[in-house]
Amino acid sequence: MKPTIKTVENLASLRQFVDFPFQLYHHHPLWVPPFKASEMAWLNPAKNPAFLHAEVKLFTAWQGSRMVGRAAAIINQMETDHIGAKHARFGWLDFVDDHQVSTALFKAMEDWAIMHGCVRLKGPYGFNSLDKNGMLVEGFDQMGAMTTLYNYEFYPTHLTQLGFQKELEWLEIKAVLPNPFPEKITRAAALIQKRYHLNIRRPKNKLEMLTLGGLLFKMLEETYHELPSYVPISADQQALYIKNYMGVLPPKFVCIVEHETEGPVGFGLTMPTMSKAMQKANGRLWPFGFIHLLLAQHFNESGDLTLIGVKEDWRKKGVHSVIFSDLGQTFVKMGYSHFNVNPMLENNQNVLALWKDFDHRIYKRRRTFYKDLV
Repeated sequence: MKPTIKTVENLASLRQFVDFPFQLYHHHPLWVPPFKASEMAWLNPAKNPAFLHAEVKLFTAWQGSRMVGRAAAIINQMETDHIGAKHARFGWLDFVDDHQVSTALFKAMEDWAIMHGCVRLKGPYGFNSLDKNGMLVEGFDQMGAMTTLYNYEFYPTHLTQLGFQKELEWLEIKAVLPNPFPEKITRAAALIQKRYHLNIRRPKNKLEMLTLGGLLFKMLEETYHELPSYVPISADQQALYIKNYMGVLPPKFVCIVEHETEGPVGFGLTMPTMSKAMQKANGRLWPFGFIHLLLAQHFNESGDLTLIGVKEDWRKKGVHSVIFSDLGQTFVKMGYSHFNVNPMLENNQNVLALWKDFDHRIYKRRRTFYKDLV
């Protein structure tokens, strides 16, 4: 049956948009559901300051009374200014295995993008690089992560048949965490600290975490601005990220490397693996979802290396190793037996080299796709 495409125009249809993957992945053992309230807020122009500089259109696909797909089309003006070209992004993409559905969804997004003067459609992306980006193309038999997308294996096949090409590719690594932590690594990190007069700073409490949020964003922009996936993040958006995440992340999972005169030159953010806790919460923080998250902070077997950044002129001086040595020892103290590394661009040799001394494997690959519209 040829699908009907509708647009999200009110809170009721937005709720249908947010609920759809809960139907599509119902009881899927590897999909990790997001919090519905967070998704509703993130896609609400009244609550997400990204809408101040982004055009957004949310599409849903229907076969009769049955919803069979969804997608978001985004034009981020800050990205347009940054790259000097008008690109549309697609995200929040989910659909049943029916080529009529995927074709109709992408035609709606392409028509919308062309109408707004865009020369390319690309994704999956969110508003910026801190949102969930990249479609899973390998590792469909692995548990999803709280901070990444999971999708069925047929998704990339549909995109290829629709004329989309590979844009960027990311790798995810799973590694065994030795106990005790390798002395070779801690000794090397100590020598680097001494040689370059570096100290490790850790927030003392959650209030200081919030205060450090602005500093981390400044360093984030300095360390990631040259990456092909980078998009500037507005001050209002930064404040929202700090409020939503920095206030709840335990300080022990944050590492900041400072030079004695230059100040911060690198940082690392980690967290306990929350996938199983998010599955138990099933999209709701209340009344009991928060309990599963609290338990996962204290009773866990793995941690996630979420974000690591080093200033450009410090990347060849071993600062990555100092950060990982510190955070790796934190993981060991927590009793973790392995760790997962969030998506890294396949050519990011500085970070990929960190795992050479560990029993590790690439267990997932994810990709963004593009299609030129003119």
